Amino acid sequence: MAKAEPELQYKPAEACKMAEVAPYVLRYWETEFPVLAESKEKGGGKLYSARDVKIISRIRELLYDEGFTVAGAKKRLESEVSEGRFDGGLAPAPPVAEQKKSAKIAAEVETSRPLFLADPRPAAPAPAAKAASQEFAERKRVIRELKEIAKLLERPARR
Repeated sequence: MAKAEPELQYKPAEACKMAEVAPYVLRYWETEFPVLAESKEKGGGKLYSARDVKIISRIRELLYDEGFTVAGAKKRLESEVSEGRFDGGLAPAPPVAEQKKSAKIAAEVETSRPLFLADPRPAAPAPAAKAASQEFAERKRVIRELKEIAKLLERPARR
């Protein structure tokens, strides 16, 4: 009988570093997002699981990258948590009958092309996952550069 491995726990400073968030921001988010308040330990110490770090990163994306308000991010995050997005995998698949119905509708939509299109050939599917990953990496690089510029601008001018 194999023993289940204990889940890794991170101190607040480690979680902040992993999610690229300042500690004071995380403390504020804990007051606004109930899902983060669940990680409190009874002894007063606070530890974060890998799931919590994913949630913190997602909150940062919603607020900083996607421009959500705190209220909007709260609603979106609640729906994503209820879908099981942060539970180590995808949400369970819908019943087979629903899958077949969705596939049939998708096939009908795909075959009903507008007449005004000059080229009736279907466009090649774009590698969405790769593009999204590259986009995210590019955004992170730009944000890092902007932070460096801001630091340079905050320095007192030499005379």
